[in-house]
Amino acid sequence: MNNSSESQAGPRILRRGLRVLGVLRQAGAAGLHVVDIAREAGMQRSTVYRYLDVLTEEGYALREGRAPRWRIAELGVMLSGDPHAQAVRQFRPWLREISDISGDSAFLICRAGNDSLCLHREVGNYPVQVLAVTVGHRQPLGVGAAGLALLAALPADEAEQVVMQNAQALRAYGGMTAGQMRQLIQATRDRGWSVVGNAAVPGVLGVGVPVCDADGYPRLAVSVSSLIGRMQASRQRSIAEVIRSRLAQSGSPP
Repeated sequence: MNNSSESQAGPRILRRGLRVLGVLRQAGAAGLHVVDIAREAGMQRSTVYRYLDVLTEEGYALREGRAPRWRIAELGVMLSGDPHAQAVRQFRPWLREISDISGDSAFLICRAGNDSLCLHREVGNYPVQVLAVTVGHRQPLGVGAAGLALLAALPADEAEQVVMQNAQALRAYGGMTAGQMRQLIQATRDRGWSVVGNAAVPGVLGVGVPVCDADGYPRLAVSVSSLIGRMQASRQRSIAEVIRSRLAQSGSPP
């Protein structure tokens, strides 16, 4: 009896998850609020949240906005020409290669207002991976390595405006201050690529490189993150070079 119940429960759970995914596909690039998803799927809102969490972690859905709308990450959105999905299509093979070479997790992020938004993640083959940042994750621009690379590549006055507007939000990340963020920005500009550790995720250090358009304006950034013990200065430099070389081969900008 128990085996029979378990064998039936699995397909039921899968079908319910696929129903949520189907609702997102129908909504397309505009996405839906969770209330609307629950109504269309015929489920309780709390249940829908659980499925959305899994879909986001696995890269099938994106959460956008402070009064969030959820949308499909790729399948249906790609057909409608969504620029985020186009970026994922272009850079995914190169992120995979960067991750294979480094053995660590590689991330593609874009700017979303004063935040960074994770568009895609590739997992490496080293036994311990940094997986705290998932597709759809948002945090203040500059907190993570990719976001810092993007922030530092902005025009100086625009970067300063972001720092000032994020001053309060930064404190949630190890008590970071606007002054400390300015120091990280200057160090990134001097070095040519970003390094930041123990900010978004304690015990983790990331290296990031911006992806600029033909006019030199940063549109995206790519980073590799790993345990601090694996990220000695020489390895940071070599990872930055790997990212740069693969971005050059990708034909960026997107």
